[in-house]
Amino acid sequence: MKNYLIAATLIFGSFTATSQLVAEDSKSLYLSIGGGINFPSNIEGDAENSDFTFETDDPFTYSVAIGKDFDDWRLEFNYSGTTIGSDSLTVSSGGLGIVAPITPDLEFKAKSYMIYGYKDISTETKFTPYFGAGLGVSNLSYDDLTVTIAGVNSTLDADSETVFSYGLKGGLGYEIADNASLYTEASYINYASFTDGSEVNYDSNNSFGITAGLRFNF
Repeated sequence: MKNYLIAATLIFGSFTATSQLVAEDSKSLYLSIGGGINFPSNIEGDAENSDFTFETDDPFTYSVAIGKDFDDWRLEFNYSGTTIGSDSLTVSSGGLGIVAPITPDLEFKAKSYMIYGYKDISTETKFTPYFGAGLGVSNLSYDDLTVTIAGVNSTLDADSETVFSYGLKGGLGYEIADNASLYTEASYINYASFTDGSEVNYDSNNSFGITAGLRFNF
């Protein structure tokens, strides 16, 4: 009887330890959802010996990510999206520049697919500062649209380009439960230059963002 009790104790202990390891390992995965404000630089480029600049607004941005913790390090796949609007176009050639309003706003959609690596800085509080860097691609596009530029109607055919992107982030997490935390972060992303199907050259574009969200471990 004593041997059965010892065996049962060992089995129960092994089961408990295994369950704890599984539970701990399962909590190393996480899902995050966030949103905030983007501050993109103006969209600039050149075509037919003329330079142009689209004045941009400061749009809402959102992101969804899934990742895995490795102690104080994290690896994450991050999807983010924003729609950058422009209501003004500046065209310059031979030292002369013309500024024209655009009606309705021309909207550029930016969707990024990035892999980020993060370093969490451990503290003795519920706050966890972190920083990271990432690489990936971004799809930049706009739909068919008829706009009025300086009183002249112009039809723009839909276009879509996928370009290389890299990003930097720094933020602060705050634990609100064993498997959940709030976070706020500042981010920077760079979209590479490209030439579209109409031989219009677009310069690389920079965008800064301030976002906040929730992160759930499971």
